[in-house]
Amino acid sequence: MSNLPSDLACDFQELRERITLKASSAWFREKRQEIENLAPYDPGRGRERLDRLLTTAAQRVPYYRALHDRERLSLGDFPLTRKEDLRTHFVDFISRDATGLMAPGAFFLTQTSGSTGQPVTLLSTAETGGLSNKVVRERFSAFLGLPDTGTVLNMGLLFPGTPLLEPVMLPRPYVKCNLRGYDPDAPDVVADYEATVGRFPVDAITGSSSRVIALARYCLSRGITLRPQGVVATYEHMPDSGRRIIEEAFGRPVTMLYATSETGYAAFECGQRRMHFQDDLVLPEIEPVGDEGAGAIALTSLLSTPMPIIRYVTGDLAPRPVDCGCGLPGTVTDALLGRARSSLVGLDGSLYSPYALLAALAAAGLPDFQVVQHEPGMLDLVTVGPVEAAAACVQDVNRGLDAHFGARQGFRLCHRPHHAFRFTASGKRNPVVQQLQLPDTPERSAYL
Repeated sequence: MSNLPSDLACDFQELRERITLKASSAWFREKRQEIENLAPYDPGRGRERLDRLLTTAAQRVPYYRALHDRERLSLGDFPLTRKEDLRTHFVDFISRDATGLMAPGAFFLTQTSGSTGQPVTLLSTAETGGLSNKVVRERFSAFLGLPDTGTVLNMGLLFPGTPLLEPVMLPRPYVKCNLRGYDPDAPDVVADYEATVGRFPVDAITGSSSRVIALARYCLSRGITLRPQGVVATYEHMPDSGRRIIEEAFGRPVTMLYATSETGYAAFECGQRRMHFQDDLVLPEIEPVGDEGAGAIALTSLLSTPMPIIRYVTGDLAPRPVDCGCGLPGTVTDALLGRARSSLVGLDGSLYSPYALLAALAAAGLPDFQVVQHEPGMLDLVTVGPVEAAAACVQDVNRGLDAHFGARQGFRLCHRPHHAFRFTASGKRNPVVQQLQLPDTPERSAYL
């Protein structure tokens, strides 16, 4: 790591030593063994988890009290669950005994990011929370041939204050370098890239599709050579042009990972670019929609017994299941549909990532909103609920945008409380509806 600036080199070495020490502990060996035991795909264990989940839901979850007296239960007996159901009936989704008490255990609450315009609070246990994600990560790590320990560039959607370098122990001990989307006009982002990218060997690159593409462009424009063993992208649609840029930059095809905040990691691509769902952890249904051969994806999280997430309608579409001869198990579909690029266009024609704005709106307490853009620099914000509170939120966010952008740059919000939400032909409500043609330029991300 001698190419790193001296302070970062010291931080990196300290993290590596901490990881090595913790990897020799009894705690790590126990947790690692648990993940290794669950990593082999096991449809029998998946059926047992489903039976346990459905029984628990029917007998202990108030939301499903109508199914309590059924002698035999199947997945189809349960209604489809939508985000609004989880938001409105949060308390009634929690598993309880006959006296109304929750099962003993260590519980914690998580909240989705609100990137769809509808943040949701979920309940999980310390024992199972995140376990399925770690198991799926172990599966695609083995599929990609990643080393047992190493380094990863993380281009995900990061919370404010996330450290640049961070240790991650499970499923495999890695030093994670957290980078925001490349923004040439953000000096702190530029400094982080200059201090880290190309300065040390990278075993894996992960992140949202647009940010991984931006990293590939960054490396190509500067002649930086990175040769990771795997590149994993998620959240957004990955266009064929983006795949070609990534392969040119990193000498490695991209593997798409499909996940939702409500159900966790659900599927990843094989070498033939088909998506394999991890049915023994997250069971998929693809409900037919129209006559075009595509279906709406509903997911059941099989480890969600404290707060059962059953037949959750994700809003995404997929073709009907197909056979695949690659050797990976699970329900297979050729591609996922419905997650498109949703950049914002500034008054000066620049592109801006939507994530900071969406997170700010959710953090301000807006439970239901949609951003629609018809002209550069102006965003229509559609909301429901009390108009006064939403209007005050818009004023506050616009003050922050004014302070950052100044005149003739960036964008501002225009509150449209009486407009209706826009839906796709399949009924999906996207958080951002972009009506403008997007230029092929890097997104700027550091503005709020």
